[in-house]
Amino acid sequence: MIQLSLDGKRLYVTNSLYSSWDCQFYPELVQKGSHMLQIDVNTDKGGLTLNPNFFVDFGAEPEGPCLSHEMRYPGGDCTSDIWI
Repeated sequence: MIQLSLDGKRLYVTNSLYSSWDCQFYPELVQKGSHMLQIDVNTDKGGLTLNPNFFVDFGAEPEGPCLSHEMRYPGGDCTSDIWI
């Protein structure tokens, strides 16, 4: 799943889509947990750069591995909050 920040400068990416699909097609992902990365978007010159300081390992959660697919932030800092 991907989410673009409202200012268009950060793209958040996870390797999970929907849990029912993940269970059926990617059972190893369900067992190990998903990941989230941030890609910095250069809105002036173009191009994408992986942010080496941003990595979330949902396999390392205290309650055990979990999946992530949609990011929502306080203050509406993602495209999914536009409709709210």
